[in-house]
Amino acid sequence: MRKLLLALAMLSCVFGAVQAQKTQSFAYPSEKAWLITNKPQTFLLGFNVGAEYVISKKLSWHSEVTNHLYTSRFASSAVSTSLKWHFLGKFGKSIYLQPKLVAGFFYDETPMEDKPYYAGFGIGLGGMHTISKNKRWFLFYEAGIKACNAFGNRPNSTPINPENEVNKTVGAMEYFFISPASIFDLSIGISYRF
Repeated sequence: MRKLLLALAMLSCVFGAVQAQKTQSFAYPSEKAWLITNKPQTFLLGFNVGAEYVISKKLSWHSEVTNHLYTSRFASSAVSTSLKWHFLGKFGKSIYLQPKLVAGFFYDETPMEDKPYYAGFGIGLGGMHTISKNKRWFLFYEAGIKACNAFGNRPNSTPINPENEVNKTVGAMEYFFISPASIFDLSIGISYRF
């Protein structure tokens, strides 16, 4: 409960900062630009931070690091990258399609037999719009699917006890539905443009 309250407090601080920004004229970028991104819902499990590079009004490149360290039994980190094609609208107020690559690892205990690493790809659909008058703060929302394969062998990793069916089921559920390697990729995020 405390983590949820902390996440809500952080979100209200972000929205307060948005309201405190001075208004200034700013056109949607046709030039190259950098953004810092964050997905606040990941604070319940760890953290997420990313960077997005605006290539043109219709194309941007995004990379992020996601960690699930707190409440998840299987602590993990992942890096993902995607190319966003803003096919409806232009960057800043658009709907986009994004192919994605993801790779990551589990720190100690592994949910999928004794395979501590995973990598895969996915595709998603997203949208974004400004949430500030100076057009520097953006809200984005994404939905997609991924297919990740667990692989490798690390001698010091701890596999789930194969005798315990409950642990195997919980491990598979966390891997496929909660971890950064999950099948469904649903998120809401905030970006700031420099």
